[in-house]
Amino acid sequence: MNKISEISIQSQKTENLVKFNANDDLPKSLFEQKEPHFQAIFDAILSERASKRLSTHKVKNRAEVSGTGKKPWKQKSTGKARAGSKRSPIFVGGGRAFGPTTQRNYNLKVNKKVKKLAFISALSQLAQNQQILVNDFSMNKISTKLLVDQLKIFKIDQLRHILIASSDPNLFLSARNLPNVELVKTNSLTVESLIKADLLIISKNEITNLEKRI
Repeated sequence: MNKISEISIQSQKTENLVKFNANDDLPKSLFEQKEPHFQAIFDAILSERASKRLSTHKVKNRAEVSGTGKKPWKQKSTGKARAGSKRSPIFVGGGRAFGPTTQRNYNLKVNKKVKKLAFISALSQLAQNQQILVNDFSMNKISTKLLVDQLKIFKIDQLRHILIASSDPNLFLSARNLPNVELVKTNSLTVESLIKADLLIISKNEITNLEKRI
């Protein structure tokens, strides 16, 4: 990952983090890569961001702008350059030449092995920094207050970015009003969200699902 991108992401993290030694509960295949592959992480984040872009930009070309199709002046003997239509891009009010269209695809291809390497690198970084809490935060009812109380028990309620991997709908609805808590399903975890996270909260069942995904 280049320095600018790394600094911009790391600057969003919280200083003086609470540490959790959860390495005994973490499978080595996912969380024990010794050296993170920064180039793979950089490529994966670029690809994730690009896939979110929608080609909704559009301008009219010479076939779409309104205007006459009549030849503005005769071909010869005027002293002017020849012209065939007022809708030509060289005229004011004419169509745009080579403008943006809705057909553009912004997706960037990243090989499966590189994606896997980036994902494992991001998880391993969290494990090495002791920023993973293995705990089941599932809730019996929808309550933001109860969720905040649980976070306070672990003294993590003041962290800037808490990432919870869970499929519990009650937990999702309880967390959606907390600006520093992001809840995603295990199969929707991205490399960028892992890199940004001050803390990853994940249950043992979700770790099993994560292994299946990889």
